[in-house]
Amino acid sequence: MPELPEVETLRRGLLPLVANKTLRQIKFFRKDLRFPIPQKILKQELLNQTIHDISRRGKYLLLHTNTGSMIWHLGMSGRVIRQSSMRAVEKHTHAAFSFEPDTYLHFVDPRRFGCILWAPKNEGHRLINNLGLEPLSEETTAESLKALALNSGVSIKSFLMDARRLVGVGNIYASETLFAARISPEKKAGKITLPAWKDILTQLRRILKTSIAAGGTTLKDFFSSDGEPGYYAIKLSVYGKEGQPCPRCGKTISRATHSGRSTFFCRICQKK
Repeated sequence: MPELPEVETLRRGLLPLVANKTLRQIKFFRKDLRFPIPQKILKQELLNQTIHDISRRGKYLLLHTNTGSMIWHLGMSGRVIRQSSMRAVEKHTHAAFSFEPDTYLHFVDPRRFGCILWAPKNEGHRLINNLGLEPLSEETTAESLKALALNSGVSIKSFLMDARRLVGVGNIYASETLFAARISPEKKAGKITLPAWKDILTQLRRILKTSIAAGGTTLKDFFSSDGEPGYYAIKLSVYGKEGQPCPRCGKTISRATHSGRSTFFCRICQKK
């Protein structure tokens, strides 16, 4: 699944294509994705309107107009790519958008876990209204994370991936962050000390920013706005490397399951 860096990479790629551009045409090729697509409302609110900005909230993209925002989520395998017309080229194209003068964006999602929704201005949407802290925001501090984790009995790995607490951090970056901070993914979040939280936040931000600069993680289902895959996977330390030597101590990388997701870590290095 695309995580924060992949979605931020896409936002930055789309911004010069659609910011301050008028949306002239919308075409839907199916009625729903993960949720029903409010086709009538989207056409009513978006046609002939100017997209003033694109922001990101967690793993959601918001395309803003005067009356509200169109929400895009890439789900497990979604991507938004530029095409030469409104005609669907790829099999799993679910929507096409035409911006003046000649920009055509297609929303492609083979597994259909993504979504295209509408959020009225000043109302937001239930999917984004209760999201947690943004890891790259200056308002997010080690102190605020420690307060959220107070008395929490969940593992630190599960805590980092809980969008109600911290947004945009999925399986890959949680595993990589905890390895960098030398903290066991199995440790209870409520037991993490303030100095450890400071290290976790520092490492998380460093890894996310590095990944954003590199174009996202190379997963077979992730593509940026120009259809090119991301390029951060070659720098991963532990994710997907079960049985391989730890790059720090040389011992074998282990795999465990937390909240139904695979966690990759070193039992020797990550003991804090």
